[in-house]
Amino acid sequence: MRRRAALVAVAAVAVLGLTACDDVNTVKRPTAPVVLTGADLPALTGTAPGRIVAFRHNRVDGQPRWTQIPVQIDQRKVVPFGSQPADNTTPGVAGTVYGSGSGGPTALQYADPNTFVGADTNANFDADDELVFMVADAGGKPRSAEQTEPAGVIAGSGVAVQVDDPNGEDQTGWVYLFRTTGGLDPAAGQDYVTYQFRLTSGDYKTTYKRADGPNAETSRVTTAAYEIGWTDRWVENDWRVHAGGASGVDFLDGHKNQFAVNVCGRSNVTFADAEGAFVANVDGPVRAIRSYVGANSGPLTQRTHYMYRERTDVVTDLRVHAIPAIMDFLDYSAAAQGMTYRSSTLPGGVTIDGVQDSVPGALPTWEAVNGAPGQVFTAVSVQTDAAGVVEGTTGFYRDQATPTEAQCWGDASYLGASGSYVQAAIPNTDPRTTPFNTLTSSRVTQFGPPAADASGIATAAADWAADVAVPLAVTVSPYQP
Repeated sequence: MRRRAALVAVAAVAVLGLTACDDVNTVKRPTAPVVLTGADLPALTGTAPGRIVAFRHNRVDGQPRWTQIPVQIDQRKVVPFGSQPADNTTPGVAGTVYGSGSGGPTALQYADPNTFVGADTNANFDADDELVFMVADAGGKPRSAEQTEPAGVIAGSGVAVQVDDPNGEDQTGWVYLFRTTGGLDPAAGQDYVTYQFRLTSGDYKTTYKRADGPNAETSRVTTAAYEIGWTDRWVENDWRVHAGGASGVDFLDGHKNQFAVNVCGRSNVTFADAEGAFVANVDGPVRAIRSYVGANSGPLTQRTHYMYRERTDVVTDLRVHAIPAIMDFLDYSAAAQGMTYRSSTLPGGVTIDGVQDSVPGALPTWEAVNGAPGQVFTAVSVQTDAAGVVEGTTGFYRDQATPTEAQCWGDASYLGASGSYVQAAIPNTDPRTTPFNTLTSSRVTQFGPPAADASGIATAAADWAADVAVPLAVTVSPYQP
């Protein structure tokens, strides 16, 4: 296994002719998505999302064939954040993230008619909307004599999307987008991700306590590879790997945030217990999106989960007054005992057993845990314009069954607890006060079955992390048979 996934972005968009003769998809990132905006695909803007479909072209038994693949459009719009209401009885109105307040700073957000952000004011695919498909669904390029169009599409509406891997020699794939005459489903009969947003209180708009939580949930995302559960807005505390051979047990205590070890005045539990609101909960055939705001004195701080078939991307936008530090780490449950933790700074690994090991303090480029519950790769990055913050970010690792410090939430132990620790002071990142800096952290997680040969984990994780760090290159051109 050379690569497992990558964080994919658009590296280039240009109009080029179709000149090569490549019959198959050779990109070695089978679990990676490709995300394009309407601005990248001007030929399709103004089209209803349900009328945009995707195909790959390949050869079966030597004969050319068009095969429809799933494609998803997520609509976005610029809205103000608003402000948390004065109390939990104040009804919300559409137009801001919080559903109250006069407006305040704005941001491009995912549209959701079931939140106060509301549906996109432009119901068609427009410049800021996103279109996503999976690299694994790509195919080759039709030979010159095979440049036809699939049935059910509008003649001349085709757009060729060429995907190239900068990390691999001659690794290219193609997807073809068309406008349908109306008889084709963009999902192509597939559903890679099932996300159920479930509040125990009932309907979000009428029962969510936006001024003062908590707001209990039983929300879950399920794919063929993994399952994740939340019990409140910031409380992610259930991971199960479904990929072949995994035991299927919940081995996560929590994805945790706090200022420092033994400092629990601010943590995921206090974030969820204070003001907050959901931006969007999207369940599509290619990915699901869970996005929310509200973290105590950072009411505009936002976390967005992008959930794909075998991986998740968690993006956190810090928007808060100056703070002394921040930690972002995974703490595993007792079910993880016996798994092995590895990283780029410790490729040989240590056993998660509640006994502290000596682990280098530098921030790893990748981390991995492997054992009977499954295999997980993670890569964390911090992007900021604040001086000294990236340089002041280190790795964090603790494996202690009975630590002397209090645990902010979850069980009483640190078990393979690992992640990033920004130990440098972070200046103001709240756009309501000027001047302000920006800070965004990204955590990419890949779920898979237990490794058949543990000796290859470090190499596989390093290749995977290299792909995360280098986006795929994407070129868009008209398809004119």
